[in-house]
Amino acid sequence: MVAKTKRVLDGPLRPNKRVKLEVQQTLYIKNLNDKINRSMLKHNLFLIFSTYGEILEINMKMKGQAHVVFESRETASLALKALQDTNVFGKHMHIDFARQKSVRIVAAEKALTEE
Repeated sequence: MVAKTKRVLDGPLRPNKRVKLEVQQTLYIKNLNDKINRSMLKHNLFLIFSTYGEILEINMKMKGQAHVVFESRETASLALKALQDTNVFGKHMHIDFARQKSVRIVAAEKALTEE
């Protein structure tokens, strides 16, 4: 017979909350309508997000996802707060800060440090 062991936690028990991501220039958008033509969706995302600041790049991903790269962290943060759960083509966008910097931002930062 095998005895069951209880799992021991180190430290206090924390509620299961979503991890807060660092404020950065790139927003991750999900829950986009993937039945809409990608170029039309990209154009509409540009029109919607560019009202909050200059867009450097929009990368369309698979299955209703995209990354929108802003010129500054401030404009990205403003857009996130203003557009969270906005209805686009019949679906409510879910927006968060991207987990990683976009390739374009990393390249720009590298170029600045090399000067």
